[in-house]
Amino acid sequence: MGISFGRGGATTFQQDLENSDCIVIMGSNMAECHPVGFQWVMEAKLKGATVIHVDPRFTRTSAVADLHAPIRPGSDIAFLGGIVHHILENEHYFKDYVVNYTNAATIVSSEFRDTEDLDGLFSGWDPQRGEYDITSWAYEGVEVAPSAGDREQFTKGPEAHRGVQENPPRTDPTLQHPNCVFQLLRRHFSRYTPETVAELCGISVELFLQVADCLCRNSGRERTSAFCYAVGWTQHTVGVQYIRTAAIVQLLLGNIGRPGGGILALRGHASIQGSTDIPTLYDLLPGYLPMPQATRDTSLEQYIDYNQSGSGWWAEFPKYI
Repeated sequence: MGISFGRGGATTFQQDLENSDCIVIMGSNMAECHPVGFQWVMEAKLKGATVIHVDPRFTRTSAVADLHAPIRPGSDIAFLGGIVHHILENEHYFKDYVVNYTNAATIVSSEFRDTEDLDGLFSGWDPQRGEYDITSWAYEGVEVAPSAGDREQFTKGPEAHRGVQENPPRTDPTLQHPNCVFQLLRRHFSRYTPETVAELCGISVELFLQVADCLCRNSGRERTSAFCYAVGWTQHTVGVQYIRTAAIVQLLLGNIGRPGGGILALRGHASIQGSTDIPTLYDLLPGYLPMPQATRDTSLEQYIDYNQSGSGWWAEFPKYI
């Protein structure tokens, strides 16, 4: 969530599910594990919303859902990737939203290579270090910002300031440039055909298309859909990829930042949420605020100046202090 939207929390709240036209629940038995929040799913259902449960087990959530897709455990990425493919190939994406509120039109460096080009690896893989050099992943003409691990150091002069990028990246509002994010996305997810999804997930093509069509039909200019997930996603070693793929789906459909849309991370037990709401994590203060660093943040003004971004969620950083 943090990588996709700038902040690692849910993009919506439980009560807003009442405004959804379609609710997709994955990696969660919400009816039993979050019964208080599930009342808002039922409120939406009473108003005519479609409830979809994608889960290997048939639970009480499945029993009240309009559709239940019993996919194989761990095949969520294939299922979500199939939805991305379905959206792109059938032009179900909300184009005005995608062009104006996502990075789909932004042009990526010509040095970037996808997994199709390098036999399953992205460009920049260093086999000796066992990690990626992400320089080639940058937007065209934009330098890569240092990772968090490289920021614990004392720097003098203008190099110490992390400001807004002075030369904004090139974009193609027509989404036709071969190296724009939209076209790279289309090529990357081209492998996730309905037949491939059915084979990997262990469900029928018809059921997959029923879910994908329902989600697309209830998204766009006049309608919104929401995703709900819990530890059934985050417990996996690739749980971040599950959430990132769901974010791609919701951004393509224009379901972020609008009533009834969003991605709701279902927490509430075992101090999962509590660890971020009270200062028990070494690197965060309450509200997902970065921990001040002694060598850099010698005043409140410096702390805000370093962490506030020029756009996105953390453009509002001072309001959280």
